[in-house]
Amino acid sequence: MVSMKTTVNLDDELYKKLVKETVEKYGNTKNLSKLINEKLRAQGIDDSTDSSQIRKRLKILRESAGSWKTKQSGKEYTKQIRQGWNKRLKTVGL
Repeated sequence: MVSMKTTVNLDDELYKKLVKETVEKYGNTKNLSKLINEKLRAQGIDDSTDSSQIRKRLKILRESAGSWKTKQSGKEYTKQIRQGWNKRLKTVGL
């Protein structure tokens, strides 16, 4: 795993909370980066999301796009479906 160094500007309150949590968990502030990495991984942000997963998700999106092919507007379709309900209710005597 490659380690990168970067500067991030945090709100004072957020920084204080992270420092406090780091001290509680590790006993010092030297592991602040470790805590932040853990939190990011817990949110699903890590190096395991590779391009093949992204391509797979995009493929699913492309294949499902346009799966609802109708020339009616949503309003027209809803009206048609509701008319079918009325016919069914009359058939069963309601």
